[in-house]
Amino acid sequence: MDQRFTEIAAEVEAYLGVHPNVSLRLLAGKLGLAPDLVVEALAHVEGGSFEEFRERKRLERAFEHLGALSPAANGPYDIVRARRRLAIPRATVRYGRPVFFRRRIEYSPPCPLVDLSRDGLALLADSGQNPGRRLSLQLAIPGAESALRVDGRVVYTVATGIAGYRCRVGVRFLPFAAGKGSNNPRTLEALEGIELRYAPGPIDSPRLP
Repeated sequence: MDQRFTEIAAEVEAYLGVHPNVSLRLLAGKLGLAPDLVVEALAHVEGGSFEEFRERKRLERAFEHLGALSPAANGPYDIVRARRRLAIPRATVRYGRPVFFRRRIEYSPPCPLVDLSRDGLALLADSGQNPGRRLSLQLAIPGAESALRVDGRVVYTVATGIAGYRCRVGVRFLPFAAGKGSNNPRTLEALEGIELRYAPGPIDSPRLP
């Protein structure tokens, strides 16, 4: 049975490579398998659920695709920036919308980070966000002890098809200052540290994004 579970996991992975957003029921039907058998096989081989396996593989494919792109190879929706955006391999972002009557923000699953600077970032997401909308972001950098919390406003949303993610979303960070409606100045220090770590050269040289 162990060998059969391994074969099923491989079949599932191959199918997800072509259909990254497929549901468990549809995938099982296409492979001629019972959904429960797929769940059991993945739990045995991968140690997790189908949804966890699907999201992990989707992230991996997005990272592969983004790694093949130049940080400067952006679309016409971008503007000239004072600072370059940096590509940070395997970094992720979770986003949520602050609502005044809710104390707890509901965050998305981890999404691939496209690029980052101390001014803002771009990420891949499953749903579009209206320009001007305020978002709370949790930025996870490989090797960091904890996620970095930063707030910003959506600048653009454009369609994309990378690994099944439907949209690319650009966010400009809120000002870094003391007081309500701003980011903690210590967050800016953390972002500057990330820039120093990942920048290939001087970080303040103007260039097209």
